[in-house]
Amino acid sequence: MEKVEQLMSMYPDVNYVFDKFMPKGQKGLYIDNHIYLNPNQNKYELNSTVAEELGHYLTTVGDITMQRNNEERKQERRARDLGATLLVTPRSIIDCFNEGCQTTLQCADFLEVTEETFLDAIRYYARRFNGLKVEDNYTLIFNENGTLEVYKVFDNG
Repeated sequence: MEKVEQLMSMYPDVNYVFDKFMPKGQKGLYIDNHIYLNPNQNKYELNSTVAEELGHYLTTVGDITMQRNNEERKQERRARDLGATLLVTPRSIIDCFNEGCQTTLQCADFLEVTEETFLDAIRYYARRFNGLKVEDNYTLIFNENGTLEVYKVFDNG
């Protein structure tokens, strides 16, 4: 099953509509349990768009398309962060490390997301975990600038 299909199956109450009439610059739009998707996206863009629009489904209240005030901008940020974390988890970052990925672009490609989505997740984790997360035998250091470090801890006992 493709990643986009996995995401969509997680939220079956949402109607997904591929709309060939969407403006070229508009990748997705959430309105009343419908996610409208521009079909002119590559696979990684589509994964990231569906995740972000699901973030709106889960968090957004009202019409925030104009971004007129701080509350609307905060809702946009919250939806984007949630969408990014649906695709990029601390565990998947460890998988990138174990796969030998060395750059954010390599990690994004490995995870089949846009580099922007990968960076959004890293910045979110930097805020959420105050820069540091320990998972299994790994230490992840998240930096606000979108960079990260991963260390594997070996038990010498």
